[in-house]
Amino acid sequence: MPERVSKRMSLADAVHMIKDGDKVAIAGSLIRRHPMALVHEIIRQGRKNLTLFGWNNGIDYDMLIGAGCVKEAHSSYVGLSNVGLAKNFRRAVQEGMIRYVDHSETCSIDRFRAAATGAPYALSKTPLHTDLMLNPEYQHEVTDPFTGEKWIALEPFHADVAIMHAHRADPYGNVQLDPVRMMDNETDMLICKAAKKVIVTVEEFVDEEEVIRTNQQTVLTKLFVDAVVLAPYGAHPNSCDLRYDFDIVHAREYQEKSATPEGFRSYLDRHVYGCKDWDAYLGIIGEKHLATITRTDIAR
Repeated sequence: MPERVSKRMSLADAVHMIKDGDKVAIAGSLIRRHPMALVHEIIRQGRKNLTLFGWNNGIDYDMLIGAGCVKEAHSSYVGLSNVGLAKNFRRAVQEGMIRYVDHSETCSIDRFRAAATGAPYALSKTPLHTDLMLNPEYQHEVTDPFTGEKWIALEPFHADVAIMHAHRADPYGNVQLDPVRMMDNETDMLICKAAKKVIVTVEEFVDEEEVIRTNQQTVLTKLFVDAVVLAPYGAHPNSCDLRYDFDIVHAREYQEKSATPEGFRSYLDRHVYGCKDWDAYLGIIGEKHLATITRTDIAR
């Protein structure tokens, strides 16, 4: 039997798997559990010409786009939810700096599912009789050979790399989510299985015996995972299900800074380029402030 190999590595080493021009699928939804520690490191390493695939996105897309890492993006939503507009994203689309393709939530999921299952294409009726049909991606109409009904064929979201933030993992890449969690993140597993390589940051590491004992919490086995990285508060300022809440104070500061390219650059200089790693970023946020968003009232 071959010896098991640890997949635990640093943020910097994990992001070396992502190359300029790659298609990167980002897990999480809205203001929940986007892998921000990895996003910071992608920016810090200066990746360019990325194509982003997502479901419902926010500061993850906005920051990568504002930092000049992106040439094309696909999602059903990009915004900061109750904070307001994602201003880097809006500016980039309005000024033609990136190509953006708008999808419905169901079409995004269908395209990830097709890639995850090896299907040649996804089928959907959602775009029919809507403005989605204006997108070149929605021009492939097919006829059901059994019923004669019209469907739209969609190309799968085949990603080079998927990035995800989870609650915990063992060093071999068996990834777990807490039993009590926000269920609208369940698309994460499809997003990861749609990619050639998968990088997962986690709040904590546990040993293999604990994973075996709580196997019902495992959502990705080591067969699907190429790297696991310890990154406490790795979704900040997004929430991490019921471990910590959305940091609306920091999100408002971020949105205010991103109102202009100059302001956003000052944000990056302080919070990304000025930090050698994720721990340094958390040091700027401060333990006292992080304590205000940390949940202690939920049994895991």
